[in-house]
Amino acid sequence: ILEAFGNAKTLRNDNSSRFGKYIDIEFDATGKLRSARISNYLLEKSRIVKQMPDERGYHSFYFLCAGASSLEIGSTLRLQDASEHTYI
Repeated sequence: ILEAFGNAKTLRNDNSSRFGKYIDIEFDATGKLRSARISNYLLEKSRIVKQMPDERGYHSFYFLCAGASSLEIGSTLRLQDASEHTYI
């Protein structure tokens, strides 16, 4: 589910990651893992409102539109088929 928020269809890849990850790992003096932290960065915000021809926005939008018709949330959010929306 989380990948749907950061992946989109591009010309070269149907499931391309549009964000980066920085992993910070700390070890103690003996070499044992002490902690780790993952930070996401570089989310391609422009993809929300504009894509190149034959590319798509983030998968999460398409999943929401597809599932909304079977839930009450679809009418509340005024969701239709993804192709009916301007920002896809």
